[in-house]
Amino acid sequence: MQRNFAETKKFLESQFPELREGNRITGSNYPPPPIVELLMKVLSGVQMVGIAFFVIGGPAIFRMLGINTVPAWYGAVMKNSIQIAIVLYLVLPQILAKYMVTGAFEIVLNDDIVVFSKLTMKRFPQRSDLINALVESGLKLASATGASSAQ
Repeated sequence: MQRNFAETKKFLESQFPELREGNRITGSNYPPPPIVELLMKVLSGVQMVGIAFFVIGGPAIFRMLGINTVPAWYGAVMKNSIQIAIVLYLVLPQILAKYMVTGAFEIVLNDDIVVFSKLTMKRFPQRSDLINALVESGLKLASATGASSAQ
């Protein structure tokens, strides 16, 4: 997504040369919802615990924790370990990763004028959207400035 903004910025700077001065056009990706970030961190912790149980072995971990008898649920986990591993390491990360990349971004001029917001428009900007918004904000197109200086 950052590459999309870089390409868009390069296009805008080619159309509006005055934007090249002083980093006047900025933009960033919209962050994922905080609950999704939290779920990813929790999932990472659960995956690490899962690795410890598979590598070290559950009974040894329970003994280290001072639990002499292995809990009944551990037997069910070991019986279904392949299915649990598939869900824990393949399915859940894919589902959460889908929500980590929002694809939403905003392009801002001079840190205060929103040129385009994918959040509000719910679509990727067309070149004409960007050009019209910058012309409306008072910038001059490179072709227009070249034509006026040639006369």
